[in-house]
This record gives sequence, structure tokens and C-alpha cells, in this order.
Amino acid sequence: MNPIKSLSSRWLASNTLGIQILGALLKSRWLMLCMLALMALALLTQYEWALRQVLWIASITLLVILTSTTCQTLTNIFNLRRQETHITWCQISILIVIGIWILAFLIIFDIKSDSHYYIALGIIGTLLAWIFQDKVKGVLAFIHLRSHHLLSIDDWIQVPKYDVDGTVTRVTLTTVTIYNWDTTTSTIPINALHSDHFINFQNMMNGNTYGRRMLKTLVLDTTCFHPISANEAEQIKSHVDFRYLPEEEIKEGELNAKLYRIYLYHWMMGHPHVSQRPFLTVRWLDHVEWGLQLQIYAYIMDSGLQAFEWQQSQIIEHIINSLAWFNLRLFQKMSSDDDSSTDQNTEI
Repeated sequence: MNPIKSLSSRWLASNTLGIQILGALLKSRWLMLCMLALMALALLTQYEWALRQVLWIASITLLVILTSTTCQTLTNIFNLRRQETHITWCQISILIVIGIWILAFLIIFDIKSDSHYYIALGIIGTLLAWIFQDKVKGVLAFIHLRSHHLLSIDDWIQVPKYDVDGTVTRVTLTTVTIYNWDTTTSTIPINALHSDHFINFQNMMNGNTYGRRMLKTLVLDTTCFHPISANEAEQIKSHVDFRYLPEEEIKEGELNAKLYRIYLYHWMMGHPHVSQRPFLTVRWLDHVEWGLQLQIYAYIMDSGLQAFEWQQSQIIEHIINSLAWFNLRLFQKMSSDDDSSTDQNTEI
């Protein structure tokens, strides 16, 4: 490996910010050398004033490019190390150096409010603002999101408009890169997170909420709804834990759907992985043509993806299994197989 590249890589791998900056500058050494050469010519040249102006502008332009390149190199490292503050200051440095370029332009060409350059500068500025309006929006979005701590590296976000669902791997002034759960990578404009709807799940994943929401709606076949008989009451008593459904409530004449709803609510209340806050409900929704909707709205305390899905699946499996204790069943449309079975039975 080239010794200069090797030294640059070693410095970039350092844990000291100053050495990292030197490593990034060394990586862009040709830009830095050209900038220094132009500055030296501007200082030492005996040419006419106009040429010195061009040399100074060219030098400062190279300074902007050098700063941008250096900051992007450092941003890659800071993204990997999740150094949020360093990422923000890297991007702000690019804005600062662009501001220095504009100020230097005004000073070098001695542009004042009464100068004939003023109108031309206004027109050029308007055109540039129009051309780079997306970049300007991106900068404003970056400042808003970072200053309010709405977006960080490794945050799990969803952006429905762009079909994005994954973890943030890179944040710059203009773009956000997301590693999706399906192992693809998406890069979207950062201003999309400012102007459009997006969801950040990181607080939930960090355990700063009551848990992760579980919202399931099942449709029960209402043809099974009926007051229970004495035999059915004994059947239910043989299956349920009386902590969740008191024995005295299981009596002949009670509606089986009502008993099931009460049992399921108390069973969820006693579940070790279900939070009782901010609320937990088991309720009937509007009747639909297929049956009556039973909704379970709860928060599972295991917010990690695998743990959550495991607990949610176990809860749903218990819900399905316990329906038979109350002689209830889920509604399901007849399939072609059901039709054929019916036809065969009719022929027999």
C-alpha cells in the first residue's frame, strides 16, 4: 500500500478527533495542495488586480470542496461509530464554509449595496436558490431533526410513502440511508422526513414506553353465540383458571360470548409479558356481515422484534385454543374444498 494512504488510514482509525481530521485531509491531499498553491500565487503574484481576484476565488472554492470532501470522509467514520455530535458538526462545518465562500466573494469583488454588481448578485442568488431549493430544504430539515433529537443512527423508522422500514445507517445534510428489514438499502431525501409522515420506533425499542402495541381484531361466528347449558358450564369450569373467570360467574343461562370476553380480558391482565398501561382492552366492535368483531388492544413489554412476535404469537394461539372451551369459533368463508365436501356428503 502507498505509505501516504497507509498513514491516512491509520490516522482515520484513531480515536482522537484532531488526528482523524489530519487523516481525512491527507486523503484529499491533492485538493489541499492545489488550494495552497493558488493561495500562494494570489499572495505573491504581481499580476493585475483582476487576476488576483480570480486566484482568491479559486482558492476559496477549493477550500469549500476540500472541507466538504473531508467532512464526508469523517461522516462515514462517525456514522459507523454512532458519534452523533460529530456527525452534526461535520455537516454544519460544510454550511459554515459555504457561508465563508459567499462572504469572501462579496469582499474580494468589493460588492456593496450601491454597486452595479448588486442587481446581478441578486439575480444569481435567486437562480441558485431556485435550482438548489431541494438542498436548502434538506439543510433546514437536517437542522430541525437533529436539534430536536428526532433522528439518530441506528433508529428504527418507517416512512410509508417510500415503503421504507428499517434502521438508519447514515445521515447527511441532504439524505438519509436506511437498511431495511428485507436486507435492501434505501436512500431518501432528508426533507421527506420533515414534510412527510414518518414513524420512529426507537423510544419503544429502548424501553422508554409501556411496550409495543398489539392490535388484533378477530371475527367470531355469531351462529355459535348462545346461553350456556349446565353441561357447558361444567365444561368451561374444567378448562379455565378461576383467577381469570370466577366460578360463580360460570352458570347456566350466561351468554358464552360474554364469558369468553371476560375470561380473555382477565387472562391478558394477568399475563406476565402484557402491560396494563397505558390501557388494555378486549372489546366488541361493530357487527359485520361475517360475524361480530372482537378486538384485543394491548402493549407487550418485550419490544424487540423477535421477542415481541414470539409473545404475540403465543397470545394469539391461546386465544384461538380457548375459543373451543366456550363452544365458539372464528368465522371463515367456505373454500372450494368445503364446497366439494358438501357435494360429496349430499350424494351419499
